[in-house]
Amino acid sequence: MKKTIFRVLVVDDYDGWREFVSTTLRKKPELRIVGAATDGLEAVQLAERQGPDLILLDVGLPTLNGIEAARRILKCAPKTIILFVSEQRSSDIAEEALCTGARGYLVKADAATELIPAVEAVLLGKRFVSASLHVRDLVDANATTLEGSQRVERNPYLHFRHSASISEFLASIIEATAADFGNVQLFDSANRVLRIVVQRGFESEFLDYFDTVSCDEGCACGMAMNERSRMVVPDVATDPLFSKDSREVLLKASVRSVQSTPLIDSFGNLLGMVSTHHSRPGGPMPHMWKPIDDLVAQFLADIGASA
Repeated sequence: MKKTIFRVLVVDDYDGWREFVSTTLRKKPELRIVGAATDGLEAVQLAERQGPDLILLDVGLPTLNGIEAARRILKCAPKTIILFVSEQRSSDIAEEALCTGARGYLVKADAATELIPAVEAVLLGKRFVSASLHVRDLVDANATTLEGSQRVERNPYLHFRHSASISEFLASIIEATAADFGNVQLFDSANRVLRIVVQRGFESEFLDYFDTVSCDEGCACGMAMNERSRMVVPDVATDPLFSKDSREVLLKASVRSVQSTPLIDSFGNLLGMVSTHHSRPGGPMPHMWKPIDDLVAQFLADIGASA
């Protein structure tokens, strides 16, 4: 009888780690490495194109984090098995990773002894979680527990992302600033990034690039998150704030000026960011700041009341 060959895609932005994984898996003749990716968006594209049997996926990836990449992969390649392999030991992160539909979560520090058992387990249809996490029976995607409820409460992205008031809030901000484009991001505390939950006027290249933004990102919302104060860029083309890549994406999207205002609750917690974008230099005028602040205050009061 012909032995089943499992096609494996390795996704990690560290060359040494990908080499370690490839060397380890080659000891098992039924496992065949068919590709590697260094960021989340590339992983989604390769998964759609190649349809591997198994993907070993890091969480902290550039361009698109591993958790969001897993969601997209399982939409375009639903038969693919995903095993997260991450240095993150947080049970909250592991839980959210598994809630994507992934089969397992392996801590990198344990990979020397657990990588092969983890791969074998998930290929047999079993759930695998590194023993060092001291977590048993992490919450399934459709389960409801007190622990899972508390995790959502602590994470603004998980708690508020489906709020109907967000779209209305963005529309009001765009009108108040006479903007051409805009988006609202919520803070994903598990991954320490902002994630777009609603937007107006942008196409796929912008949305893919700015899908998640960290505080050290070379852009207005990244700086506003880092400084926890409003950031205004009168001209994207000349402002040194932007990285070369982010500037190119913005200009290609016809964005010339930006303002980003943090959403901070009464306890000082960062909930997210609202940004508006203009196709002309200059951006919103100073007389618009008070209307923006009033709308932000009302929005925060509304979602606070519904929390």
